[in-house]
Amino acid sequence: MAQAVFRAIAEEKVLIVEAGTGVGKSLAYLVPFIYWAYEQERRVVISTFTKALQHQLVEKDIPFLQKALGIRFNYALCVGGENYLCLRRLERAARGGLFDTGLEQRQLEDIFEWRMHTKTGLVSELDFQPSESLWEKICRQPDMCLGKKCLHCEDCFYRKAKKQEFQSQILVVNHHLFFANLSSGEKVLPEYDAIVFDEAQNIEDVATDYLGIEISNFKLKSLFDSISGSHTGRGLLSKLENFRELDRTRIEKLVSDARLAADIFFSGLIDKFPGDTNTLRVRTPDFIPDNLSQPLLSLSAGLKALAEVCKDEEEKIEINALSDRARTIADEVDTLISQSLDGYVYWAEISSKTGTRQRIVLHASPVDISGLMREMVFQRVFPVVLTSATLTIAGSFSFFKERLGLDSAEEILLGSPFNYRENALLYLPSDLPDPGKETRAYINKVSEEIEKILEISRGNTFVLFTSFSMLEKVYESLKGLPYIEILCQGDLPGYKMLEKFKSGSTLSGQKPDRGFVLFGTNTFWQGVDVPGSALECVIITKLPFAVPDDPIIEARTELLQSQGRDPFISYYIPHAVVMLKQGFGRLIRTAEDRGMVAILDPRLRTRKYGKIFLESLPECRVTSEIRDVAEFFAAIRA
Repeated sequence: MAQAVFRAIAEEKVLIVEAGTGVGKSLAYLVPFIYWAYEQERRVVISTFTKALQHQLVEKDIPFLQKALGIRFNYALCVGGENYLCLRRLERAARGGLFDTGLEQRQLEDIFEWRMHTKTGLVSELDFQPSESLWEKICRQPDMCLGKKCLHCEDCFYRKAKKQEFQSQILVVNHHLFFANLSSGEKVLPEYDAIVFDEAQNIEDVATDYLGIEISNFKLKSLFDSISGSHTGRGLLSKLENFRELDRTRIEKLVSDARLAADIFFSGLIDKFPGDTNTLRVRTPDFIPDNLSQPLLSLSAGLKALAEVCKDEEEKIEINALSDRARTIADEVDTLISQSLDGYVYWAEISSKTGTRQRIVLHASPVDISGLMREMVFQRVFPVVLTSATLTIAGSFSFFKERLGLDSAEEILLGSPFNYRENALLYLPSDLPDPGKETRAYINKVSEEIEKILEISRGNTFVLFTSFSMLEKVYESLKGLPYIEILCQGDLPGYKMLEKFKSGSTLSGQKPDRGFVLFGTNTFWQGVDVPGSALECVIITKLPFAVPDDPIIEARTELLQSQGRDPFISYYIPHAVVMLKQGFGRLIRTAEDRGMVAILDPRLRTRKYGKIFLESLPECRVTSEIRDVAEFFAAIRA
């Protein structure tokens, strides 16, 4: 792999590498790019999907190579500016006392203490999670930054981080920040000369998200409350000094008008939802009257006029920032209602039909990102390396290349060095109902099959679902089992649940009498690393086909049909294969790991396409007999 990366660098080409778990792909691309960046004075961006891989690169792999290669080079972990504490805004917020709860006030006091000894100012360093509304008031915001005019300029955490980035040859980012940089007109990251996309199977989903737009009632409420708090009397207007009461009253009236317009707009949007559905595909322009853009533009203009007479530099920049935000949202409202972006899918969703915390969102996302990727990435930057353990479908890169708009690239497929035939068992029970035809019977039978497996494994097990609905039904059937403790996604924050599962201890720190079983959906299918005996069994309840009525999936289906292609063969099957490979890959993380994967979907054997799934998995022993499972666990635990 390292040789292929050296070749791609020399020839300025695109390289795609599927490298199985254990190949050492991070070292294989780091070594060539470090030498190239050092010798040619270039800069390389390494983009990952998960924070876990980011930290592995920055805390382990790159420091190791600094010593091993004997080369002096700089590197930086890049995160979004909103992750940094802004010292100016911290002090300003404290002076204004603009906090909604006593908890926020206590958190603020802790942050004041923390700022004295933190070197990075990153929110991730805090030993608690500050409230979203508090952090929004004190974090670095690009449109509220005074730059060199700021009194805290020399001590600014973000400025120090950017200086480090500009002095670095290797920049480690995540896919979200990479595409945020593209969507901002490349204003977030320093210029770079090459890209490595690790965990590249996630690029399409992240790009689709970041190259789209959305507005929500929460987003508008945040804007309005930042200007003039609706109930608390807090917001920008309460902090302004030396302003005529007439100006203050005029802005408050504009905020009130815009707030009322937003309430009417989103109420009208809710009325468009049929029955009990929470998602609404919007197929025609002007589906709802635009009563919102003009009040937002009027608010923007009023704030801009207020800024022009403002003498205080800090106040002026905050007023202008809020003015620009109001105008941007007005433009987004117009775009969403007029549907002026070609090749985009438009839809709305709500968290529930009732409730005070109801979230209502209007979205637009590109249906096919291949053209955008070709234009914004592959035709502009060389070399580019894309790698993951899960890119091929039965040995072919065709699906991956098509989705990303890759016309030509060198391809390398490297299997895992791990001995799956000896260390892994694939269990495919033969007597399960078809989930598409006998849903209730299927769920009941799956619950019974999981109980049989858990009676053998006694914990150390992931059970991966494709929906929360099925997860909840199976949990209700199995929650009374005396020999396991089930950790359900949503009961604890994901990282805490994973820590508990890995440690094998209860919240009190005592060793449990029962083994842990983790029930999870999409979050736990990928990017989760549990090496060793803590995870010896992965149960995949159902083939992870994309949900057909998801607006983006539905639009992609329609596009393929318009091209005369079969969406099931061209999209649904390969998409599900990649996800299944990710779920399977949770099991064997090191050469010493041993365990079993159970796939409780009979379609692997009863449908012709099942062969494609099986051919895409590592070669290992396969059984349909539960007694073989018992014998396997007895052997690996002997």
